[in-house]
Amino acid sequence: MDRMNKEFLTRNEKVLQRWRKPEMEVLKINVDGAYNSHLGSGGWRYVTRDYTGLVIESGAGKLVHLMDAFHAEVLALRAGVEAAARRGMMRVQFETDSLTLVQGLRSNVYRLAATGGLCVDILQRCVNSFNVFSFHYCPRNCNRVAHALAALGCNSSQTTDVSWDGSPPDVEDLVAGDLAEPVV
Repeated sequence: MDRMNKEFLTRNEKVLQRWRKPEMEVLKINVDGAYNSHLGSGGWRYVTRDYTGLVIESGAGKLVHLMDAFHAEVLALRAGVEAAARRGMMRVQFETDSLTLVQGLRSNVYRLAATGGLCVDILQRCVNSFNVFSFHYCPRNCNRVAHALAALGCNSSQTTDVSWDGSPPDVEDLVAGDLAEPVV
């Protein structure tokens, strides 16, 4: 194969991104919000996992009176932060498929936006509750468990927030898929 063909293949090769385990002693919390623009409502979900990939806790809730999809993402992150603080977690890594949210939290540019107060509250809660915390973007295919739960919550008739020790039964296959090694 000549050099030009190799370069073409390298540039056009799609890299399959997968969920990754956190470092030892760090808990990873994947969050996601879902939004139904016709109803102005949605749902949030978070999934907390340890360095082995084991689901420690997951939670879900219904959202009403949302402004937009970003509002749902912010509220999903807030729920994940609150759950981690409530359980006394000290070293946490938050992941969301909302790049806008991660960029906003890292740069503090959303303080004057409609959801800016929520973002400031999230940052303050993290500073007061955790020894180490970080916010990371991950594509939706790396956040499949939280995304599936958020989509279910968006269509749920349940109005109270729920949490589970471990993962709810309807996403166990997705959790197992995240932990499976890819076949090469």
